[in-house]
Amino acid sequence: MDFFSAQDDARRKTRWLVFLFVLAILSIVILTNLFIMLFAEYSTDYYVQNHTPMTFWEQFNWARFTGIGLGVTVVIFLGSAIRTLSLRGGGKTVAEMMGGRLVSGNPKNPLERRLLNVVEEISIASGTPVPQVYVMEHEPGINAFAAGYTTGDAVVAVTQGTLEKLNRSELQGVIAHEFSHIINGDMRLNIRLIGILFGILMVALIGRLIFRWGALGGRSSKENNGVPLVVLGLGLLIMGYVGVFFGNLIKASVSRQREYLADASAVQFTRDPDGISGALKKIGGDSQGALIVHPDAEELSHAYFEEGVPHLFSSLFATHPPLDKRIRKIQPNWDGKFIVPQQASRDEVQREEDKREEPRISPKDMALGGVILSSVLDNIGKAGAPDAANMEEAQRLLEYLPGELHEAAAEPYGARALIYALLLDDERGVLEKQIWHLQDKADKGVAILTEKYMATVKQLAPKLHLVLVDLAMPALRQLSTGQYHLFRDNLQALIDMDGQITPFEWSLQKIILHNLEAHFEHRISRIGRYRHISRLSPEISIMLSYLVHNTHETESEANHPFEAAMRVLDMEGLRLLKKDDLDLKELDKALHKLNQLKPLLKPQLLKACAASV
Repeated sequence: MDFFSAQDDARRKTRWLVFLFVLAILSIVILTNLFIMLFAEYSTDYYVQNHTPMTFWEQFNWARFTGIGLGVTVVIFLGSAIRTLSLRGGGKTVAEMMGGRLVSGNPKNPLERRLLNVVEEISIASGTPVPQVYVMEHEPGINAFAAGYTTGDAVVAVTQGTLEKLNRSELQGVIAHEFSHIINGDMRLNIRLIGILFGILMVALIGRLIFRWGALGGRSSKENNGVPLVVLGLGLLIMGYVGVFFGNLIKASVSRQREYLADASAVQFTRDPDGISGALKKIGGDSQGALIVHPDAEELSHAYFEEGVPHLFSSLFATHPPLDKRIRKIQPNWDGKFIVPQQASRDEVQREEDKREEPRISPKDMALGGVILSSVLDNIGKAGAPDAANMEEAQRLLEYLPGELHEAAAEPYGARALIYALLLDDERGVLEKQIWHLQDKADKGVAILTEKYMATVKQLAPKLHLVLVDLAMPALRQLSTGQYHLFRDNLQALIDMDGQITPFEWSLQKIILHNLEAHFEHRISRIGRYRHISRLSPEISIMLSYLVHNTHETESEANHPFEAAMRVLDMEGLRLLKKDDLDLKELDKALHKLNQLKPLLKPQLLKACAASV
């Protein structure tokens, strides 16, 4: 399954999930309604003496039923909204909720250095911005999760046991599995599940509160006036947990199939079935297994690499398939033996990573960029589903990047300086104005670092620019809100300094802000709003016109590539706009709408762009 098919599948699963939860909530509302009405009717002496259950149904009060139903619905949706809002910060909020510690900069711990290296390699191979990485230091089990709403605010978190008990190949398999969840749109679904289940739990929490209130009231009163409240609270508590029971059943059924897909994707990414299967075998052979001991572990159980929470009825509530089934899907001839993990030697890990990071590319080759990239059309077909060749290509790209720049990209000051250096002009007068601006407006020290790195950045092959941007993303997400706004304003100022915006400048700014806005401003784009590509023919005309005019010198030269794109799309209503009529603000609006196309329609549009180039 490719990226676009997986995204479309995630959308369909989300709709099905919403439908199932609506049914569950409706059932809870009806049952809770009936219970509260029965309680109200029969908790007074008058009704106990003069009425029977038959009388209740004959004189059923629909107005009261509707009112109570609305009240219960509001409680559930309010609880869900509050919990979802509490997770609005995306992956960072979830990781910190689970006790994760951010791994930043250039860590001295070789196990953490290896982890960052693996994450960077898979990010670049999959064309995904490098996520922030967290370690759950107090978790000895072998487990991991990915969290966030979009690739722009995604994080990957691993337990301390994962760092210490897995070798590099096994760690790579686990991280590749989590990247599958990032790419396939599973993360947003996971956070929605947390919010919805908490909303259902609200009924039980209110019931528990009333039960305790009644019990305390009854204890302090000789007449046992708290008994009715105890009964009411107990009833709501039972109703709420019945809802949670069915909610967990739905959560488990939705999660299990996605794990098989993520395992298969991990094998495809790494072309190494021994990696992920070895990690699963070590979970089976480890005394701690994949257990997560954090108090909130249950809430995120569906997002883990492996079942992290024990269940009384594991066959019903397990969010992951059984270990042996997962292993046999990967290795059908497995002998059934698990592996008892051994503690990783930090010295060995250090030597292994040092060897991998040794510079093997000469400065001359680095400037020319000797990496052969696969064709644009091939990459569209493999978007979000890299294979071992992409992994090797990513490793080579990282080898071409000077170690000095790689280390700088991991620090907030260095990351900003590198991005600024990419935007510095070749014309001396403009360059001096840009440096003066940074000395005056940028955070102290950033301008000095920009001047320090600009010569090396200018030598980079163009294909390494995006690698540098991807590597800088985790550090840029560590900025304060004020620092982010200043960084954003300085980007715009550097671009505007020469009075024109080049396609490179516009693209670079768009990529950076698209990812950082998801983190700092919590902007989540709506996917799949437009189901017919023909509805966006004006926006497609703007995008293709801008593309062909910026890759061809004259109006007449632009006609041929535009016609090539039209043949791929095979749709009416497209027209080549004149270069003077194009405006970047209109292009921004067009791309915002095109991003909301149904996922399966996007490859056709990208192939049209490739055909025009």
